[in-house]
This record gives sequence, C-alpha cells and structure tokens, in this order.
Amino acid sequence: MAKPLIRLLRYDITALQGDAIVNAANSTLLGGGGVDGAIHSKAGQELLEACRKLRETKLPDGLPVGQVVITPAFKLGFKYVIHTVGPRYGDDDINLLKDCYLNALVVAGENGCRDVFFPAISTGAYGLPIAESARIVKRVLDGFSSEGIKTIVLVLHSEKDLKAYEREFGRR
Repeated sequence: MAKPLIRLLRYDITALQGDAIVNAANSTLLGGGGVDGAIHSKAGQELLEACRKLRETKLPDGLPVGQVVITPAFKLGFKYVIHTVGPRYGDDDINLLKDCYLNALVVAGENGCRDVFFPAISTGAYGLPIAESARIVKRVLDGFSSEGIKTIVLVLHSEKDLKAYEREFGRR
C-alpha cells in the first residue's frame, strides 16, 4: 500500500476535473449553500433527482453525519460525487469529521478512483475553524494509504484557508 500524493490548491472545486469530488452536503442531500449549492448547480438537475431517489429508497431519514453516499457527477468534470455530512463545530463528536474523510476515501477506492478532490468539510456554515480543520485532516491523511488512490487534492476556498493548510501540511 502506498501513500497518495497530497496537493493543496486554492480554486473553485466545481471547475476542476478528476475521478471524485467530495460534497460537503447537508443531511437532506437536496442542495444548500456553499460547496453543496455550487456542486448541485453545476451538476444539473440530474444530481438533485439522483439524491431525491436516494432519499426515497435508501436514506429516508437523510445521510447521517460522518457517513457517505456516492452518485454520478453528471455535468461536473468528475465521474462521481461523494456526499458526506460534516459535524457542526461544537457538536460533541468533532471526530466524526475524520469519518467523513476516511469513508469518502474508502468509497472512492471501492469505485476505482485514482484521485479525490475535497473541500474543507465543516468549515463554512458549520463553523469549524480552518486551522483545526487542517490539523484533523492532516492526522487522517497521515494514516491513510491505498493501492488505488494516487492523489488527494484539498481544494481551499480562500487564500487565508490555503495558508492555514500550508502551515499544517507544509507547502505542496
């Protein structure tokens, strides 16, 4: 098992291309603000329909925090969207954030993905400070290895967010 290359990037995650994009979703899976809204908007109506179908069949109570579900990416430049619900800052178990990243990587590997693109889950509306996010994500990725996944790209929204991740990971 090999350690994937970890890249840090400041960019619009929905404008990139690769195998899997991770969506910082809410439990309804029906779109929202931030990255979730942008992914739904660019993927098109088909993504909303696929998420509605998941809600009607497999997830009637919504997607639990820390868990993941995969859909096609439709009009995005990716094969798959891996949806996960991060914990809100201040929740009893912020460690569920580790589950978001690990579960997304496991599902990506099971679906033959060689590269996975992550936003900073739980840092926007859910309030997790970016420096704490970077520490948690670094711990998760330091312990991760995979035969199939070659590259993990952490896509940050702002220069400030990128700098916080660079402090934790070193420049990449």
